[in-house]
Amino acid sequence: MRKFALILTIGSLLASLLPLIPSPFWWIRVFDFTRLQVAVLIMASVVLLFRYRPPYWLWLIGLSTGAFFHQASFITDYTPLKRVQAKAGNVLTARSHFRLVVCNVRMENRESTAFIDLMHQTQPDLILVNEPDAWWAEQLRPLHQIYPYRILLPLPNTYGMALFSRLPLITPNVRFLVEPDVPSFWTKVRLPSGEVFDLYCLHPRPPKPGTRSYERDAELLVTGRHIRNAGRPAVVAGDMNDVGWSRTSRLFQRYSGLVDPRRGRGLYNTYSTYVPLFRYPLDHIFYSDDFGLLNLERLPEVGSDHFPMLIDLSYEPRAENTRNEPERREGDTRRVREKIGKGRSE
Repeated sequence: MRKFALILTIGSLLASLLPLIPSPFWWIRVFDFTRLQVAVLIMASVVLLFRYRPPYWLWLIGLSTGAFFHQASFITDYTPLKRVQAKAGNVLTARSHFRLVVCNVRMENRESTAFIDLMHQTQPDLILVNEPDAWWAEQLRPLHQIYPYRILLPLPNTYGMALFSRLPLITPNVRFLVEPDVPSFWTKVRLPSGEVFDLYCLHPRPPKPGTRSYERDAELLVTGRHIRNAGRPAVVAGDMNDVGWSRTSRLFQRYSGLVDPRRGRGLYNTYSTYVPLFRYPLDHIFYSDDFGLLNLERLPEVGSDHFPMLIDLSYEPRAENTRNEPERREGDTRRVREKIGKGRSE
């Protein structure tokens, strides 16, 4: 057990140190996801070190304690220990309110009835579906009767998307921001009140063996740059294949000025439904301070490896909707430009 204590301690310390390296390689970036799990392993290693006292155990306990607080600093932003970033909304009128559901249905999943039934129960105004292929496109046809406005792009590569809306979509566009087979949807949405906001639907590739994270980072940051330049009310939604506390997500928030409604409320882990001990918040909804938060919840699973996410927002533009907004830092513009350039050149 003494050897096991040493192995566990060294392994958890390495998992804490590797993300400090500003590298795009998947085997480094993947440790951005596991902050909570590594923190738990560090606690277990400290208990074992106290019990078995291997060589240099006091030094190892000191390093492990520092690593634990470092990992915890990322997670506590998403707990009630910190103040919320997106404040509760006040405007409850139907003309300014809308409900959005985001769900990666998993292309291989064949439980379409569960998903459609859930949409009938929750009755969202907008539904963003990630990973639909031709089979899913056919199964989702019943939604056409309820949602007259649509953008549909089923693909066989797990990067298809579909957007269903009760609200008018203005100048909807399918864009390929970084890679020729990974689309994003950019559209304006008109509320019953007549107000219009920009909606960006994304699903970049994840870091995985044999790849780097440049493309994923670039797609998110291209969107953030456009939001900043446009200066209009904006909502960004989708399976980002990234966690909110990563370098890229934080840079995106600082540069775009959008807020994360989970901060101060909870992790709302959406992936994976199959392995409860290894779940991460990969499905995101960011938005500008033009909106107040009425409701945020993770919905029941629908046969996919992702849980759906639901959000209710009200259009009520005022600075008091948010607090502790991410502030841009010196060098952010350069970092955004560099990451976008590397992503597009890969």
